[in-house]
Amino acid sequence: RTMMNRFVLAAFVLSAPAVAFLPSRNFHHRIVSQLSATMLEGREIPGELQPLSNFVLVKVKEAAAQTAGGIVLPDQAKEKPTEGTVVSTGPGKTFLETNVAISVPVTPGQSVLYGKYDGSKLDYNDEEHTLIRDTDILLIYDDEEMTVENAIPAWDRVLVKVEVEEEKTNSGIMLVQSAEFKSKASEGQVVSIGPGKITSTGDRAPMNIAVGDYVKFREYAGTEIRIQGADYLVVQAAECLAKW
Repeated sequence: RTMMNRFVLAAFVLSAPAVAFLPSRNFHHRIVSQLSATMLEGREIPGELQPLSNFVLVKVKEAAAQTAGGIVLPDQAKEKPTEGTVVSTGPGKTFLETNVAISVPVTPGQSVLYGKYDGSKLDYNDEEHTLIRDTDILLIYDDEEMTVENAIPAWDRVLVKVEVEEEKTNSGIMLVQSAEFKSKASEGQVVSIGPGKITSTGDRAPMNIAVGDYVKFREYAGTEIRIQGADYLVVQAAECLAKW
């Protein structure tokens, strides 16, 4: 009797219409919609998020990924990752007086370094993102990991290699001053420069600083970073007081 029941069940399965075992069109539509849905702050929105003006949508990199990439932010900046990948950009901004358009200097897929307190955080597609202005971008690079060779300063910024001040004890032991008590570096050698700002006429303002120059700048100017074990500052050219 058990064998007979198996034959009957098998005959029923083979004779049943195949369509009975396929998902309905409505079910398929719901699955596709769920897979392609765009989520913003936990709710679905119609279409992708599109930045306006000179805003840039950046997917924030995890802190561990930043360390693996060779860049270490100073202690006071470790609370918030400041590296990310560009997802989309706005069309740029326009000078009201001259109607000259300034395009955003980055494209989707590039990586950027930006200031700790810049931007507006948001949850986009269940991942941490931020919206920053293109003027908040400090460095731009194309590869997965940042190096001194591939890091390009944005606008009129320059990347300066600085020396960590040290003190020598009576016994000859070198002591590195703590970040809390040491004075901030105010000079260094330029290793990379940005293309310069765009003026209201649409022309690129020339940079009066070149790679290899030594510059003197104000204490506490710029943003401290460490790339591949060396200390650097990202400083605006206008903050540099002299060069040699």
